[in-house]
Amino acid sequence: MIDHLRQSGRFFAIISAMPFMMGFTSAWLAAIGFILFVFGLPVLIGVFAIGAAGYLVQGIRIARQAKSMRDRAIAALAAPFMIGMTLVVAWPSLGAGNFIGTWTRLMVNRGHYEAIIERAKRGHRSPSTDSSAEVDGSIEYVVDAGPPVRVAFNPEGMLDNWSGIIFDPTGEVMLAKGFDGKTGKFAAPDRVTKLFGGDLVGCRHLWGNYYDCSFT
Repeated sequence: MIDHLRQSGRFFAIISAMPFMMGFTSAWLAAIGFILFVFGLPVLIGVFAIGAAGYLVQGIRIARQAKSMRDRAIAALAAPFMIGMTLVVAWPSLGAGNFIGTWTRLMVNRGHYEAIIERAKRGHRSPSTDSSAEVDGSIEYVVDAGPPVRVAFNPEGMLDNWSGIIFDPTGEVMLAKGFDGKTGKFAAPDRVTKLFGGDLVGCRHLWGNYYDCSFT
């Protein structure tokens, strides 16, 4: 039974960690994160389903052979408990991985970001092959002239749906709370939702004047 618990515990721990790694990867490399989500997630679900079924059957078999009631209960309930815990932590793990990935990306590039912000405040423009964004080295960014000047770093997404690390010295982006359930309109005022020419849906605070924001 000990081997069963060790093997099943290791299996479900690895499965639980995968959403975290997917979220972390998508924060740094959105394209790879998208591929992992589209192709890797179905594979992960399949492996989880097969492994869960296998360990359930193995647990029942061991429970039938166990001599004490305690051992029978542990063997029979271990896999269902681990399956339940894996399902419970999967979504929070994905969100935590994305947040930590975004935060580490900010910390790694913060000096570069701040240099770009200072130049943006002076009206400096950087050349880019993309008319909607500017590029400085490896950093792509979009400037909202304001006032005050705000900068969206590494905007990534598809069509009008995108996200990025936003520098906002006022913190007003945190007013974006999705839609009003009664009116169907954005909960935040237009001065917030129309920043960067898009529809700002929501933000979460990362550090200082930096926020992780989503647009639609």
